[in-house]
Amino acid sequence: MLVLEADHVLPDAASPVITGGAVVVRDGLIVACGSAAEIRAAYPGAETVSLGHACLMPGLVNAHQHGRGLSQIQLGFPDDSLEPWIARRRGRGVPDVYALTRLAAQQMIENGVTATLHANYSYGSGDYEAELRASIRAYDDAGLRATICVGYADRGGLIYPPADEPAFLATLPQELRALIGADKPGYLPLAGTVDLMARLRAEYAGHPRLSFAYGPAGPQWVSDEAWRALAADAREHGLGLHFHLLESPAQATCARSLYPEGTLARLERLGVFEARASAAHFVQATARDIADAARLGLGIVINPGSNMRLGNGAPPVAALMEAGIRFGLGTDNGALDDNEDYLSELRLGRLVGRSATAPAGDQLRTSIAVATEWGAEAAFLADTGRIRDGFKADLVAIDLAGSEGAYLDPQMPMLEAMLARATGRDIVMTMVGGCILHRRGASTAAEAESIRAAARQTAAETRLDAGTRQLAGELAEALRRHYAAVVAGGT
Repeated sequence: MLVLEADHVLPDAASPVITGGAVVVRDGLIVACGSAAEIRAAYPGAETVSLGHACLMPGLVNAHQHGRGLSQIQLGFPDDSLEPWIARRRGRGVPDVYALTRLAAQQMIENGVTATLHANYSYGSGDYEAELRASIRAYDDAGLRATICVGYADRGGLIYPPADEPAFLATLPQELRALIGADKPGYLPLAGTVDLMARLRAEYAGHPRLSFAYGPAGPQWVSDEAWRALAADAREHGLGLHFHLLESPAQATCARSLYPEGTLARLERLGVFEARASAAHFVQATARDIADAARLGLGIVINPGSNMRLGNGAPPVAALMEAGIRFGLGTDNGALDDNEDYLSELRLGRLVGRSATAPAGDQLRTSIAVATEWGAEAAFLADTGRIRDGFKADLVAIDLAGSEGAYLDPQMPMLEAMLARATGRDIVMTMVGGCILHRRGASTAAEAESIRAAARQTAAETRLDAGTRQLAGELAEALRRHYAAVVAGGT
């Protein structure tokens, strides 16, 4: 049994802050929460960890990221429009997936993230199962709680809608067509995807921290047949479905072509919402899309930094709030400051969604919910996101000295100052399932450097020749011209 004491304890988004509070943890679960004096009296002799002048609260949930421990900037790909940006990745080889995911997990833990959803992602090695299993091992070794998506896509890998691809290819010189022709399959066939999910569910049944969901890449990348099959299997086995949705102007134009009745209306007809479902981005959502999402109970994950860096605009936070949609937050491994500083990304999400009519206190509490319990819902995680008896002991402590600085007016609420000023550097402790994975000041420098070194090595080894990188850049520019014309013609 372990007792954690802090100057402030925040049990959940709706509860008052406990001044001089404590939380009792036993066997990976929360046993009790209250004032430190009450807890000491009820649990005499228990081992106690004093977190000092900190706010102890439910752990942060990164509800959409891809396990990319090195950013695209670090790998040589500047911010750009989404479709050209993706194309430039052909300028690199397939990395050590374990090394990059392990680094991503470590960065999240250091920034107070206790749980994450690993969205569909493939490096195009031709062996998707090996890639996915490398990521699974990385999250397990890191000790992070993770919902890991088994990804799938069967169309639109180069151009969407896929019917436009032959005409686009005809405009390209032979060397670019050869570059595209060298692509290996990103994902397994449909039957293989369902089989892989069945094997993973059996192998990891009862795992204390790892669970699985389907990750169909998004409407423009997945056929109706596949949506129907994945949704049916998800419904039968109680799995979630997590996908990208209306991220870029090009995707919105494509959706109008493929789904004239409405994107979510089509997915509803295919049975997607008979299972649990959440979707990332939603930047290009119309009022009808937002109304459909609210009606269908679709969870949304906003990615404000990534969305703005890739030219897609800000997520419609105020409209989501007005519609009563519960939404989480994900860094998408593309946060505004090009790091995994979750608190800074949360602040950005709050700013882009600020409403002139909603009371400041309501917006404050919404931010806490987004980072904790709503994020857990979007990641299909149960019994986490709150400090409540019987819930998982996934906790973060945030030092308040940095938020206060040289002076803080005594009338300024602690939570307001923390959300306005705290950053990842202020994380005192990160705990997952009762295990302390990060403690500021603890000597973990050697392990952290080893993780960084492995990622650095694979990045250096997978940098392709200048000619291939140039071809990838030329393909990116061809895609930019194509989608600019498509979007202009579709508006």
